[in-house]
Amino acid sequence: MTYFIAGNTAVENARNLAQSALPNAPQQPYDEPAPRRRLAIRARVSAVLRTAAERELRLADRIDPAPACTTN
Repeated sequence: MTYFIAGNTAVENARNLAQSALPNAPQQPYDEPAPRRRLAIRARVSAVLRTAAERELRLADRIDPAPACTTN
């Protein structure tokens, strides 16, 4: 019985099963997919947005400085 496990393990299980069933059959080469760069892109976009927001706040404080909070 073969269990399906998502990810690369499923590909390896299918490959092993095919090789055990037909040991002399030609095998198709499997190229690993390129690593996803979403995390790096998301980090860069977040940094750019954070920098832009800080700059906007500095400019807003220059135009209309917030009054100092005083307690009586």
